[in-house]
This record gives sequence, structure tokens and C-alpha cells, in this order.
Amino acid sequence: METTDDSLTSFEVLGKRYSLPFSQAGGKTKEHILIEATVLFALSGYAAVSMRDIALKVAITPAALYNHFASKEDLWNAVLEHSVRLYYLYHDNLEEPLQRAKTFREVIDILFAEPRLMRNMFTCYCFGLIMKEQFRDPKAGGFYAEVLLGYGESFVRKHLDKCVESKMVKPFDTGTAAKIFVHFVMSSINLKVHESIHPGTKFDITESFDRLKEFILKSVEATA
Repeated sequence: METTDDSLTSFEVLGKRYSLPFSQAGGKTKEHILIEATVLFALSGYAAVSMRDIALKVAITPAALYNHFASKEDLWNAVLEHSVRLYYLYHDNLEEPLQRAKTFREVIDILFAEPRLMRNMFTCYCFGLIMKEQFRDPKAGGFYAEVLLGYGESFVRKHLDKCVESKMVKPFDTGTAAKIFVHFVMSSINLKVHESIHPGTKFDITESFDRLKEFILKSVEATA
């Protein structure tokens, strides 16, 4: 996978640009290392990727790579922490449009818009590598349970609860709805990563998201 693709170099979340954590410390080479390591870990798994593999992708020597990261584990931890940072940033950027929403449908449309399209493959790689390594690495396992699932579900439930509290819809099981949505998003991310590993496969994720969205909208009774 060539990382010159716009989906890996634009670094936008919901149309807003963000900086990689090394933009001020370590320069472009350190950013490039983080990008390539993220993609390689997501596609091949931690055990199958060597520091030499990463150096080769970045077009630097292994010695130069070790000048930026003392070990493969240090680089892995940087990749994990950036992935979590990106996940929080994604939800931070959802706050404003969700606060402005006036109807339950608007809230659902906002929650579904970005994951339905999966436009940024780098985002998929960031979250996919946490899922891939959750059973090998306790830190990745903790991030998967507490951040990707736990924080994601609490964020979605918070906004569904606000819909109920503001009487946009009649009371319903917001916890179960949030859980179904987040697990569906995580499964779809895995499918997108699988597609990039096996180019001959193709999954119609947009159609699946549309069906889930309509199911939620039809299952919840609006008050107006």
C-alpha cells in the first residue's frame, strides 16, 4: 500500500485538518515513520513487522530509525497512542454538529455520515491495528475495551439520551442502540482493512450502514 494516497496524507477528520503528534518534535521523518509503521502493523501485525521493514518503507537506514525510536516497542506504543488520540479527536469534531442538531434524524445522520463512507483509510488502519493486536498486547486490549468500545458507546449514548431528554423521540434503550452502532462500526473497519489486504474482495459497507440507519429510525418513535 503506497502511502502517497490522499487518504493517508490529507489527515483530516470530518473535513478538519489535524497535526500528527511529531509535527513539532522530530520533523517530517518522524511523522513518516509513524505513518508507515501504522500501515504495516495494521496490515501484517506486530510480530510480522521488523524495524528494518519500517526503515525500508521510510527510505532511511535502520540506524536512523533507531535515532527516532529506541526500540520497536517504543514505536508501537507511539502508534497506539496516536491511534487513540485520533479516535478522541474524531468524536471531538462530532460534538458541534451534534449539539446543533434539531431532530433525531439529524443526530443519526451525523453519527452515520463518516463511518458509512470510510473515506480515510489511515483512520481504519489506526483503529484496525488496535483490534488486531488486542489479545497479544494488554495495552492494545485496554484501548480496545475502554476507548474504541467504552468511550465510543458512551459518546453515542450521551447524544441519544439528549434526544430523549429533549423529547425528539420517545424513550428507548439508548445503551443497546449505542452498543450495536459502535460494534457495527468496528466490524466495518475490519472489513475495510481486509479489503486492502485482499484487493479481490469487496464489501458493500454503505448499503449495510443504510440498512442499519433505517432500522434505527423506524424502531424509534418520534414525538413530532
